[in-house]
Amino acid sequence: MNPKPSQKKDLAEKKKRWMSPKARGRSRASSAVDYESKTRDLDPMRLYLKDIETIPLLTADEERRLAKRVAEGDSEARRKMIRSNLRLVISIAKRYTHLGLPLEDLVEEGNLGLMKAVQRYNYKRGYRFSTYASWWIRQAIIRALSNQGKTIRIPVYMSETITKWKKITEHLSQKLGRRPTPKEVAKAMDLGVDKVKEISEMASRPSSLDAPLSMDGSGQLLDLIEDQAASSPAEAIEEILKGERVDELLSLLDARERQILELHFGLKDGHNLTLEETAKRFGLTRERVRQIESAAIRKLRLFVALDEETTEHAGE
Repeated sequence: MNPKPSQKKDLAEKKKRWMSPKARGRSRASSAVDYESKTRDLDPMRLYLKDIETIPLLTADEERRLAKRVAEGDSEARRKMIRSNLRLVISIAKRYTHLGLPLEDLVEEGNLGLMKAVQRYNYKRGYRFSTYASWWIRQAIIRALSNQGKTIRIPVYMSETITKWKKITEHLSQKLGRRPTPKEVAKAMDLGVDKVKEISEMASRPSSLDAPLSMDGSGQLLDLIEDQAASSPAEAIEEILKGERVDELLSLLDARERQILELHFGLKDGHNLTLEETAKRFGLTRERVRQIESAAIRKLRLFVALDEETTEHAGE
């Protein structure tokens, strides 16, 4: 049955309205919203958060029973204890999202810290696991932040120039009894001051614990802790490592930082090397070793500060 002329006219008017720019715009907007919604639903982090939000938290009694089983080598108890505390990692990781790593990476690192905490937790001490685990989670996240950006590619053609800059800088430091100015180094290298500053920047990249906290470049991660400038490095090390967890604290540093502290302060065999002797072992300048040592000490202070904060809240 064919439609009447009046019906054809109505259909044509409707089609015209449907295909108007405004209608098409609404249609595209609706499609975009649907697509965005579907994309958001497929986001791995959202799926992960949705998955763990239903995992029940443990009571104090459940926690103790599981911890005891973990200590006895029960892998299923370990898995359950980890899963039950995944939301704790999320809550801690969110506090560090402004420091340069995406939440996904922070959570991944925090989960590694959580796994260590589960393995090391001593339920006999009486405090809740979350109190103990928080330190390990934060430690893992801060360590990841401190390591970000350490792999910096330096053009091959600059390697020889940087080596020359280091030798001349070290020579002038010994000759003048102080660190030479860029102008003095530039004169010795027969280069412009700006070029020497560029070389200095490439050769002396700070570890990323010295990286800016915010986009405007203000503040540094290490500024989160007090820099007790009045203390000598030896006094600082003695203060930091006076407890019983020397090996545990040193294990939080990277290999070079740990070895420099061990050699310079005799932490391994009681035999102290001078700064110059330590520098020769690593093929670095005394100044560079001093910088690494200073950063390592400040990093240890940060770890200790977090540990003390956790201890103060033990039993809550």
